Amino acid sequence: MATTLATLREIRRAQRADGPAAMLGIGTANPAHCVLQEEFPDYYFRVTNKEHLTDLKETFKKLYGPAMDVQC
Repeated sequence: MATTLATLREIRRAQRADGPAAMLGIGTANPAHCVLQEEFPDYYFRVTNKEHLTDLKETFKKLYGPAMDVQC
């Protein structure tokens, strides 16, 4: 019985890592819902059901259009 426990401990010790654990993450760099910069104001107002506010949409395009340089 004692040899069985010793053998079991040796097996478990051999299966463990000596250092800190590391994780490998695999994914995609492209988001599933990518909206182009020039289409974002139209997308935003459509999603929020505010398409009737055309003057606000134009203001939104003027204010945030040049500032949104990030593209997918």
